[in-house]
Order: sequence, then structure tokens, then C-alpha cells
Amino acid sequence: MSERAPFDGRAAPVAAASPGGFVERYRLDRPVGPATTKRAQVRGILEELIDTELHPGDAIPSERVLVTRLGVSRVTIRQAIADLVETGALERVHGKGTYVTGPQIDSRLHLTSFSREMRDRGLIPATVVLSAGEERAGDDVAYALRIRPGRPVIRVERLRTADGTPMAYEVGYYPSALFPGLLKCELGSLYDVFATEYGLVVTSGEQTVRAEAADVHQARILNIPRRAPLLVQERVTYAGDRVIEMSTSAYRADRYRIHMAITPRGAG
Repeated sequence: MSERAPFDGRAAPVAAASPGGFVERYRLDRPVGPATTKRAQVRGILEELIDTELHPGDAIPSERVLVTRLGVSRVTIRQAIADLVETGALERVHGKGTYVTGPQIDSRLHLTSFSREMRDRGLIPATVVLSAGEERAGDDVAYALRIRPGRPVIRVERLRTADGTPMAYEVGYYPSALFPGLLKCELGSLYDVFATEYGLVVTSGEQTVRAEAADVHQARILNIPRRAPLLVQERVTYAGDRVIEMSTSAYRADRYRIHMAITPRGAG
């Protein structure tokens, strides 16, 4: 059995592969002080790898690869990774591996489009239209949109991302009578389409927020474990006195936080 080389804070080039097919060569040779613990040295190496080589959603090398290349125990590797998970730099996905985290969004309750909110935070928004079609309104949808049950509505199912990281799964319903030809339009930023193509500008909305565990469908789309926590926003949106939207947006709770201003109302 060959003897493992002592750990000196340096790593030779190595190829690492993630479950998603990521393959990257890296070399880290930062000097470390004699008083630095092995745990801190490994953490520093991983931080440098994250800062210089990896991107949100990339997997870090496996524990086995890190143990072999850095010459430390698996316990030390796990401790260093745990430190970075605690700071939010890494996230563990059960049964898959450990990944570089994506953006963390702090949102205030206000009426704006997802795309605009992400751009305001310096992130690149993108939308994947998963399905879009016309159907008959059920009772709940009809009540929210103030139309009769059975009237035609357009249902749009979308995945919203920021800097390539899945952020929200959305399902929206829109009265067909207000939006003829909507299915022929670009459905990435619907509020912009409503304003430019139909002259309907969003003016107000009513929104509720609840906690929910991700089901199998949501987990697959958002690339999270089943039963992972979600923040679900249900919104009814108006253009003047017209109801133009009923939507449900399921946000990853590990990526999205909501802030709100609270003021006193009446005597305590």
C-alpha cells in the first residue's frame, strides 16, 4: 500500500466530474501559515476553487477525490464542506452531491415582474416556457378572474431562473377574451407583452404567501429534493378595474426571502 503524502496546503492538477457531466482541471497552491488548521486550509482551497473556477450549479470534486489529492481525512473534508454549506457558498443535494450555490434573493413585497426584479439586482433573468395552451376555466380560476366557469383561459407554465439557477415555478391563467393571439407572442415577460401588445398596464394586485413542501413535479423542475421548502405566492393582478391574471409562483425557499415593512395600526 502506498503511503499518502503529507498535506501542505497545495493541490496538484486534477480532473473532477460531477453527476451533471462537469469536468474541470484545477490547481491551487496558496501558501498557508503554520498555525492554520487542516480544516481551514481545505476550506480555503475550496473557496478559491469556487471563486476562480466554478459557477453556480457546478459540483465540487467528490469527497473521495479531495481526500486523495489533499492527503487529509474524510472527516476534515466533511468539516470544511460543512463550513461552506453553513455560509451559503455550497449546498448539498441528497443523493447527488455538493454544488456551488446560486443567487440569494431578498425581495420586498411589491408588484413587479420577475425579470425586472432580477435585473434590478444585477442578475440575468431567463424564462423557460414549459407549456402554454387554452383551456376552460375551472371554478377557482373563474372566480379569481371574474369570469364564468367554462370560459376560455390561457394557461402558461414557466420556469424562472436567475444567472442560470432555477428560482421559481409559475402557473398563470389569463382571460382569452382580453388577450387574443397571446399564444403567438413571446411569453418570457408577460407584463411587458400586456403593455406593449394589448395596452393593459399592471396597476395593482392582491397576493398571499404560504409555505409548502415541493411535490415530485415541482422538485424535478426546480432541481431540488422532494419535500424541500417552497415559498408559494398566489397573486391576482389588475389593470385598472380589470382582472388580467391569476398566478401561483413557487419559489425555492433556499434562494428567496421576503421582506416587508410593518407599521402600527390602531391602539395595541
